[in-house]
Amino acid sequence: MLLFKQAFVLILSFLLIFLWQQSPFSESNYIATSLGLLVFFYFMLSRKKKKPEGTWSEIGGVFILNTLILILIFSTGGIHSTLFFLLYFLVFGISFIFEPAIVFLFAIGIVLIFLQQALKDDVVGNFIKLASIFIISPIAFFFGKEYAKRNDQKNQIQQMEENATNVANTIESDVQTVLNSEKQTLKKESVKKLGDVLKEAEMLREDIE
Repeated sequence: MLLFKQAFVLILSFLLIFLWQQSPFSESNYIATSLGLLVFFYFMLSRKKKKPEGTWSEIGGVFILNTLILILIFSTGGIHSTLFFLLYFLVFGISFIFEPAIVFLFAIGIVLIFLQQALKDDVVGNFIKLASIFIISPIAFFFGKEYAKRNDQKNQIQQMEENATNVANTIESDVQTVLNSEKQTLKKESVKKLGDVLKEAEMLREDIE
């Protein structure tokens, strides 16, 4: 479900760029306004507190960033723009934020959106530029998978630490309750054992922290 949501948002971004190119907003008079609005919305989303992965806030940030960079590129020469290199960074950024497989959809979208320009002037050079996006996509996919794997391991370790802390706190609380309520009726040996358990629980919690 998350993969389809991310793919839909990315396709929507490319579709918006295509429509923007055909509209009067692609003229120089409106470019600054378009970029200003996108930057405003991007910073509004960025200021929000971090939310769980896959939320519309996170996905919306990628949507705006992708749209913003493509508008910058098209407004400064399209496939011949000196800002074309930003797409290389965007490939890796998407692989880290979205599902890594989405980078291949991104590469296809870039080819389609620049295809009309690529067929003009220096065709060979233009297609080499577009091919470079496909060349780095598997690399970005690999790094994205490794990043996701490490992130999952980190979350698992954090969850184990939280569980161990909860167990230690529960043991300490239960033992303390028994010591306080039944100290008079318990044998000295039993009190000593409970005290040892209490110390072990406290040491465990300190090791975790």
